[in-house]
Amino acid sequence: MKKAIIMMVAVVASFLIGWTMMVPLLDFFNIHFFGRTKTVGGSVCNGPWATRVDLARSDTSSLMRAYIARIGIGANQAEEALYWNAYTDSDGRLLDGGHSYDVRFTKRPPVRDTGFWSLTVYDKDSYLVPNRDKRYSVGDRSAIIKHHDGSFIIKISQRRPNETGNWLPCPPEGAFSLTLRMYIPLEEALKRPESIAMPEIACLDCR
Repeated sequence: MKKAIIMMVAVVASFLIGWTMMVPLLDFFNIHFFGRTKTVGGSVCNGPWATRVDLARSDTSSLMRAYIARIGIGANQAEEALYWNAYTDSDGRLLDGGHSYDVRFTKRPPVRDTGFWSLTVYDKDSYLVPNRDKRYSVGDRSAIIKHHDGSFIIKISQRRPNETGNWLPCPPEGAFSLTLRMYIPLEEALKRPESIAMPEIACLDCR
């Protein structure tokens, strides 16, 4: 009985120690490495955007698997979905809810006719941003207003505009991130993700 109690205490202690160390490590990994640099295997950068092409595979690293479980339920392989993340604008400034942004698409993201895309705002803790409009993402299934040449702008701001079709709310202050999902991407996006046309992220009131 005594040995069983000691064993149970050791298991609980090991879990607590591992948890208290692992979670901060994953957050550090997110801030300093995930999708931020080409030196991390599998990462691809394209302007302020970064993605990984090695998710959900048998050789995906344990640290990456743990990170994905930390921020979400799971991830698809690149052939099914590319997840592009942005933490800065196109000038390298961290995205901040105290500012307003234009995400400028020159054309539809490179997905197949059977696929679709979406843009989502997440707060600093990787949660959706609460808002009275219950508006959490826009995509090619949304009523987006486009220019004659097929280009369009998605506005990111805390303040609700009169026209909300091309708008996503961000937190009232502090850091946030953008995720552009491409479901069933074209072959060019899979083979040369660093070369495809990605939207510019322009801060409208930064100095």
